[in-house]
Amino acid sequence: MNSIICTVGASIKANLKGLGLENEFESENYEKLVNYFLNFEKDPEEARELGAEINSTVSILKRGYLDERKNIYFLVSDTKDGERIGNILKGYFRNVKNFNFENVEVIKIKRLDDSKPDDFKLYGLRNLVKEMAKIIKKNLGSVIINATGGYKAQIAFALALGQGLKVPVYYRFERFQKVIELEPLPINLDTSLYFSVRSLFDILEEKNVVLFREVENIYKGLGKEATIFFDIEKINNEKYIAISPMGQIYLEVVRNEFYYLEKEYELLERDKEFVFITSNKEGHSLELINKYRIKELFERFKYGTKARVSVYSKNEKAKNFKVKIKGDNLVVILTTKKGLIHLELETTARNEMELEIIKIKLEKYLEENFK
Repeated sequence: MNSIICTVGASIKANLKGLGLENEFESENYEKLVNYFLNFEKDPEEARELGAEINSTVSILKRGYLDERKNIYFLVSDTKDGERIGNILKGYFRNVKNFNFENVEVIKIKRLDDSKPDDFKLYGLRNLVKEMAKIIKKNLGSVIINATGGYKAQIAFALALGQGLKVPVYYRFERFQKVIELEPLPINLDTSLYFSVRSLFDILEEKNVVLFREVENIYKGLGKEATIFFDIEKINNEKYIAISPMGQIYLEVVRNEFYYLEKEYELLERDKEFVFITSNKEGHSLELINKYRIKELFERFKYGTKARVSVYSKNEKAKNFKVKIKGDNLVVILTTKKGLIHLELETTARNEMELEIIKIKLEKYLEENFK
């Protein structure tokens, strides 16, 4: 293990106020504050004045839960105080003797702000889960979670995600002298439930929050066990629905299982010529297809059988791609400096599981080949 994800709360701010350093905190005098922390005489594992994040992280390091100190990621709230605390922690763990890290990164979790309850619940906690899952995927097999700091909800969802993705989670109770390890449970989630809920997941992932009446029929068609995956809130006399933080955890865990299956699943490869359909009337899309060699790109992907250009737009310019499932096919959205193009791709998939795995393979393929 060489990396830590650390949830962050506000204990440092309260402690600095008690130490008479609130003015330095408010004026963002990070050099003075970091130096104060670095020169603190007490053991950083025990010195409550340094805050829960420092106490618990040092405790983890002292007990050898990391083999090397490569990365530490501090996940802070979307507030000015969160940004300030993150900068203090960054300065400290870059420079502290014996406990410093090669790379220290502060990540602000969008809309994680408890002064805005609707944002916090509908967006912030989900964004926390997504960011943690992204870091875990990036450091697969070499990362642990320190869930000591932050709102109680942060701690709970960090623990749930760690359990689901089989990542060790550490926590230090306020009265404990050291951290304890909360080991992953030897259980797996029911992935079959995903396929019955996927249509609503897809809508809400793209739009984040929608009016409940727009998807009410889909929601009512779900089994009772799936309701935990969604939050329904009344805002300004209108009901809205979004994926719940627990639903986001379920998504991340299930997709992680698909990711592992991708490496061992035996798929059918295309056994005939690839078909690429467009229209000579679509001059702009043809220009884009030729410039970026789109036909050749998909011909080399051995699990696609037929691609059809469906939409072209010159409005979006950023370079990116997105792959979605639509019925039995994949929808591929390619965005370039010259415009955006939609394709519908038929594949060799024989069932829903194979289609999910082909989607993962295509995403990896485009990441490597769509330049």
